[in-house]
Amino acid sequence: MGSVAEITKYVEREAQIVDLVHSHVNDNTCLRISDQPFSIGRRQTPAYVKLLAISNIYGYMVAGTPTGLSVFTTLDAEAELVKGKSGGTNTAVSLSARKEIDLSRFGQPTHIGISADELQVLVATIAGKILVFSAASLLHSNGDAAPTRSIAVGEEIRDMRANPQELPTSVAVLTLGGDVFIADLASGSLRKIVSSGEAPITSICWSRKGKQIVCGDTSATLTQRLPADGTIKRAIKPQADDGCIADGSAILAVDWIDTYTFFAVYGLVPDGAFVPGSGGGGDDSNDEDDGFEHNMTSAYVITQASKKDPLQWISVEDPCSSVMCPTRYPGFHIASIGDWGSSAQNVLIMSGTSSDATMTIGQAATSDPAASGVDGGLKLEWAMWDIDGAMAVMPLSAVSADNSDSADTFPIGMAIDYTSKCDLPPVLDDGDRVKPVPVLWVLNTDACLLGYRVCNTYEMKRGSRCPLMVDEVKQLPGAASAEPTPSRDVVEPAKATPFGSAKAFGGVFGSTVSSGSTGAFGSTVSSGSTGAFGAFGKSGTTASAFKPPTALGVIGQPVFGGASKGSAATTTT
Repeated sequence: MGSVAEITKYVEREAQIVDLVHSHVNDNTCLRISDQPFSIGRRQTPAYVKLLAISNIYGYMVAGTPTGLSVFTTLDAEAELVKGKSGGTNTAVSLSARKEIDLSRFGQPTHIGISADELQVLVATIAGKILVFSAASLLHSNGDAAPTRSIAVGEEIRDMRANPQELPTSVAVLTLGGDVFIADLASGSLRKIVSSGEAPITSICWSRKGKQIVCGDTSATLTQRLPADGTIKRAIKPQADDGCIADGSAILAVDWIDTYTFFAVYGLVPDGAFVPGSGGGGDDSNDEDDGFEHNMTSAYVITQASKKDPLQWISVEDPCSSVMCPTRYPGFHIASIGDWGSSAQNVLIMSGTSSDATMTIGQAATSDPAASGVDGGLKLEWAMWDIDGAMAVMPLSAVSADNSDSADTFPIGMAIDYTSKCDLPPVLDDGDRVKPVPVLWVLNTDACLLGYRVCNTYEMKRGSRCPLMVDEVKQLPGAASAEPTPSRDVVEPAKATPFGSAKAFGGVFGSTVSSGSTGAFGSTVSSGSTGAFGAFGKSGTTASAFKPPTALGVIGQPVFGGASKGSAATTTT
């Protein structure tokens, strides 16, 4: 594990080589996937919910609703957002090509997952059950679907993680009380591998291949374990002389990046966090009487070059600063892109359940690979990327549960989509059109999907495509045969605006989806309007892009509700 720990601070890298586009659209657009919004009350919508999952093999998306699921294809969602125009401030476009599944008889969904082969959809419920559905049956449902299996955990579920590869039928389950189970999708069996004991588990994550699992606990210790019986292979404790981790902190979220690299968020666990029915914290008071104080959290990339090298702890204070909403307890969503060219690797986009904006950190080259004459093999450094104004920002409520049009909304699900078919206008005046890029989808408490293109402008100028992009999605086995989906051509504006221009995004990325495209539901998506798939996060802000040599921006629609969006609550720093 290494003998000496090195502690460093994140540096916000400023632009050196390329700039991000600073632009927004006037027509603020997002997709409504359910007519019923979520309550932000901690009992109705606990902070630990994760209600969005994407299949990049088969091109479908599953989102949780207050009473069930909404299922649709990624291409239909993107096409609807590209062509859609909202009717004005604080309105949303309804995603018509969706199937809504009523699961109210099973209890409210709290987590959505997809099996390793992406043929099964996993739904954890507030009642402590895991429902297993055929993805094909959901896509072709008429509003009701029966699970192929139900696994009773017997306790409220804090997190659920399907194994990504090595153990394709295994699902790791973390209970609210701090125990860890492994459920088997084939047999329906359930076995406990970690008991809460003196330090209840508060976060879990599989390794990238799924051979081991890492657990974070209330003693702020990471334990690397075997999934067969929970045997500890390694333990990583916080540094005693580090002033960033508050006394009594737990590990609230963890992501296993590679063999020797972890990302962990440390913070205080609220009172009542392990009490069933409390929504992840609080006492017996009503939600509106909560007095939870949002304390600062700290995050670290914990890494080492090899097993014999010292650990390096790279810190950032208070990631995803929370707004003062007493009913939104600490929770985090992490979406990662493992490879975005030689200039940027291991991009992590993070959102907080009580925050109104995302944070991006990543590992990027410290110099221009092209200028060195060697593409790849350069030193990569971790940094927090300064992309203010080009981040995903949660809008004010369009249809809040309390009928307030000034309420904050919060993320309740986040995932990366690699199936986009939309080309983008050239980065350079005399360059070629840009190949499709990943799309970050965020589900908020309005039951609306916000879409953001994730753009590495350095790689885009070189004509390099994100290697994780999917050329053609496969048809689900057992699904009703549908007509092949034609390529969704993107119509270039009459005069392409240079990528680096600050012109409105409807002009810069003014793309349309060709009419007559047939989706997986057999529906026809028509085109007609340009723009609207997105500009940058906050309207009217000037972004400073992280590079050298990369400017990687999360590009999407502006603040939903206009440039004057101010938090309905006070933001803490």
